[in-house]
Amino acid sequence: MNRNIREMLNNDEYKPLIVNKQNRYDNNCNNNNQRSSSRLEWAEASWNRLFYLLTWWWINPIILLGYKRPLIDEDLDDLPHIDKCCTLLNKLSRYYWQESTTLKIIIKAFWKQSLLIGLLLLPRMIVRIGKPLIIRNIVFYIKNYQILSLSITTGYLYAIALLICTLIEVCILHYFVFQSSRIGLQIRNVLTSLIYKRALSINIVSFQKTTTAKIINLIAHDAAKFEQLNTSIHYIWAAPLEALVVFVILCWIIKPLFVLIGYSILIILTSLQIFFSRKFGRYYLSAAVFTDQRIHAFNELIQGYQIIKMYNWEKSMEERILQIRQREFIDIQHAFRLRALNIGSSFLATSLMALSTFGSMWLFDYSLEAADIFTVLSMYNQIRMPVLRYLPPAIEKLSEVWIASKRIDEFMNLPMVQNKTSLTIFPGNMFNAEKDKIIMHNASFPWQDSDVCLSSLNIEIESGIFVGIIGPVGSGKSSLLSAILGEMILNNGQLNINNSSFSYVSQSSWIVPDTLRSNILFGKSFNEQRYLTIIRACCLDVDIETFGSSGDLTVIGEKGINLSGGQKARISLARALYTDADIYLFDDPLAPVDPKVARHIYEQCIGPNSLLSKKTRLLVTYQIQFLCDSHLTIVLANGHIQTQGRFDQLSIQHENIDQIETTNFDQETVSDSILDIRRSTIDNQSIVSDEKSLSDATSWSTWHSLIVGSSLNWFRFYLVIIFLIAGEVFYDVSNYWLSQWSKQSYINQQYQLMNVYIYLGLSLITVIIALIRVHYFFNLILNGSNQLHNTMLTGLLYTSIQFYESNPSGRILNRVSKDQKVIDEQLGIILFDAIQSLLMTIGSIVIIGIVNWWVLLLLIPLVPIFWILSHIYLKTSRQLKRLESITRSPVYTHFSSSLNGLVTIRAFKVEDDFLQSLTNKIDANTRSYIILIATNIWLGFYLDLMAAFFSFVTTILAITLRDQLNPAYVALSLSYSINMTVLFQWGIRQLLESETLMTSAERINEYARLSPEEDEGGQKRLIKTSPDWPTSGIIEFRNYSFRYRSDLKLALKNINLNIASNEKIGIIGRTGSGKSSLFQALFRFINRSMTDGEILIDHVDISRITLKHLRSHLSVIPQQPFLFSGTLRYNLDP
Repeated sequence: MNRNIREMLNNDEYKPLIVNKQNRYDNNCNNNNQRSSSRLEWAEASWNRLFYLLTWWWINPIILLGYKRPLIDEDLDDLPHIDKCCTLLNKLSRYYWQESTTLKIIIKAFWKQSLLIGLLLLPRMIVRIGKPLIIRNIVFYIKNYQILSLSITTGYLYAIALLICTLIEVCILHYFVFQSSRIGLQIRNVLTSLIYKRALSINIVSFQKTTTAKIINLIAHDAAKFEQLNTSIHYIWAAPLEALVVFVILCWIIKPLFVLIGYSILIILTSLQIFFSRKFGRYYLSAAVFTDQRIHAFNELIQGYQIIKMYNWEKSMEERILQIRQREFIDIQHAFRLRALNIGSSFLATSLMALSTFGSMWLFDYSLEAADIFTVLSMYNQIRMPVLRYLPPAIEKLSEVWIASKRIDEFMNLPMVQNKTSLTIFPGNMFNAEKDKIIMHNASFPWQDSDVCLSSLNIEIESGIFVGIIGPVGSGKSSLLSAILGEMILNNGQLNINNSSFSYVSQSSWIVPDTLRSNILFGKSFNEQRYLTIIRACCLDVDIETFGSSGDLTVIGEKGINLSGGQKARISLARALYTDADIYLFDDPLAPVDPKVARHIYEQCIGPNSLLSKKTRLLVTYQIQFLCDSHLTIVLANGHIQTQGRFDQLSIQHENIDQIETTNFDQETVSDSILDIRRSTIDNQSIVSDEKSLSDATSWSTWHSLIVGSSLNWFRFYLVIIFLIAGEVFYDVSNYWLSQWSKQSYINQQYQLMNVYIYLGLSLITVIIALIRVHYFFNLILNGSNQLHNTMLTGLLYTSIQFYESNPSGRILNRVSKDQKVIDEQLGIILFDAIQSLLMTIGSIVIIGIVNWWVLLLLIPLVPIFWILSHIYLKTSRQLKRLESITRSPVYTHFSSSLNGLVTIRAFKVEDDFLQSLTNKIDANTRSYIILIATNIWLGFYLDLMAAFFSFVTTILAITLRDQLNPAYVALSLSYSINMTVLFQWGIRQLLESETLMTSAERINEYARLSPEEDEGGQKRLIKTSPDWPTSGIIEFRNYSFRYRSDLKLALKNINLNIASNEKIGIIGRTGSGKSSLFQALFRFINRSMTDGEILIDHVDISRITLKHLRSHLSVIPQQPFLFSGTLRYNLDP
């Protein structure tokens, strides 16, 4: 047997990954040699490569590769050095949260690079304002070229100047968006890393003030707020500055009075938007509280799914989460009603400002010249986006960041764990202790601020001795070990531990979701002889043999889902032994194993002749037979030391010492955890399934589930479509009529009043429709989002427990938190923005085509080019988005898993290793995310070039055909053409972004469509039992067999068993013999297609009654109970 294990270890496939302790997070910033070096870093390294940077040529190889074949993580470049978490952590390591706040620290660390990027908005602002002025000169040229004898070259020079301004704006805009997004991503990543680093150092007493769900929410939502702010924060100063410059220029073109009237509308709308932004910011803050509660409830569902199934509590858990969701959803609805007003008023701003300006000009009998009218209109359009679309959200996000900063500060200021290597704590005089010696003098440790758990402890533990700790339940045994580890705060007395290292086995075994070998090595270098000795001492050699060809490289699922309680305990023990520590703390590690195994482990690992015979050992146990060899036995009662001394002396002095109240821990042979579904033979594959990465487009079924999930929504859907189109039609007709008005102003004055009334009517209809359509659209998306959430909840509650075995909790939490937030808060806004922008683009093309139909010939080459670019982009971006989603899940899984094992991580001093593991996972996620951002920019850049070319040709044709075109219509078409430059690519990018964001809806819809247990392979006709079934409790197995999966051997083979009424039955057997499988069969946790034979209770075949009826009439006491947050009454019967 041992020879076989040694042969496996010598196999190249089984060579372990040796962890180099020098490769910690602070020294591991070199490029990954297994990946291609960063093309982005290469492009930024020299001014000679500026062309590659500004034209986004550096991203072409990955985009073309994604077009040719599906992308995998190995295809992505290494991250630039400045984007790696290790670099960012080093950058912020000089700041301390105790002396400052999160917001101030981020400002100090990133203000220089953010400012340099923000200054790019100045030259962009100059060319943006310059374009309407050039159009004014072009219209003036077309109108007066004959009078002033101007050559056509002058007109062409104007066209070239307009093109140059457009190209400069395009280059600056896209570089600004990418770099500001990149800085925001750096801030989010470093905050995530720092929150995790802090979580690793918070003591378990302080940890009671927060929850795993709240910490997950900090990284999923609060850290993300900083990223979102960085892309828009510069508009807080740039938007007012641009509005001021435009105001001055307009006062030069028309009278200041008319400009003031137009700007008064802008000021009113901006004030309303800022007011509404603050209001729905409060609603989002209120919703965030319920979001925390909802994620916490989902986390409890994931952690306690087996209890929920066995006790038939699905309905009560569903009602609990739906109640929280309803309160969250109401706040989100209120926020979106105000957001709808903001977006609607932003769209209407140009029309309202133009109506007020030109109406006042007409009232004052001021002539309306086409060049002036459409210069003013273009200027209003130029400031509409920064002032009304970017400024209010920037202010809103700033307030959200302020709130998020406070939430992070509150967490970062929780008390840290004490230094375990050298503790000498007040009050009293300091005294020195020998190495590996533990001294307590009148020491008291509270769990809560006013609740003392351990008090007046006086202990002196010499180096190298074996100490037993016993006492009744709740006496403070585990707390004593926590106090020694520095996990509890000393509020009185002294504790002295001098430069000692610890190894620790917790009472509830903590398993890392990794291979068995990695769980034992725990970051230490591999020593084959020591490794073999320890796995034999911990009786793991037999288990490794039964694991099949994978041996100790078997991947263990989250929380050790594919292991028995005894196996998890022995792996934790092997981990402790493999660490060469000074002091070993064992919290009842022998309870989950049978007496024979316990005796072997004691003799080989803990006892006087064991591997640790020269080490200091503290053993908490209820099995006092193992304390006969102890040098010191400590008896605890109610947090006090009742007595201490050698065990044989205590046995004489206290005759009832062997009658100390104990907890009935099921041993491995008697009954492995009935909550653990294990395999009779574990194959060489992980029980954890890989997350799907689909490469096709989002299915229509997902769109249908989101938008028209019910028949009533079809009517709303068609109504929204009608209002969307009608709004754009009336907007374009009003502008066209304005050009008609300006043309008639110098042809026929008798139609002036009619023009005013028509223009006023068209503008008011546009206002009404714009407000209605955005409200209906958001209502449609929100209802679909809520419906998806509720069906996902139903899917998770009623699916089989095999789903939870094969999906880590972080993956599920990622969908119920981040993905749900995407479709709640982002998808509707981006999709509406895309539809509105594209409708405006189509309207622009129609208007330009009406003015000069020759321009439409440009669509012949441009449409195929657009289709090719979009097709290439879509194939790559979908894969990148899904890679980003998949690489994000391990971050949450690592977070969740680590928080469950904080004490173990700190006891082994592997905080830096776990931090490095997290930063590696964040970097893996950032690799795909930063390329996804660049891919989006790449498409926007080249679409803008197409629009610039379209605008340039439109201008050239207008100048060439100047004799055939009316200047008023030319002004209208040119004002539309310059808006197309950003509008077209923005609409396409937002549409494609909404398509990629639909992957979140797709991932949620995947859970909504999970197969329920009741439907799995059920072909038998159900029967209805009597109301009082079962009456006698007779259980009969008839030739019953089952396997857990089709590729595994039978777990139970032809079981024939009769249990009479009122009998008490004991079930024994080795690990994997099928003890727990009997309970799985009784509760019908197994897919029916995997079973054969019958189980009868009171002569009724349990496969022919509903799961709800069956489980509600069975009861079980689990080995590892799970408590839900709430009252004691709720936990007894939700």
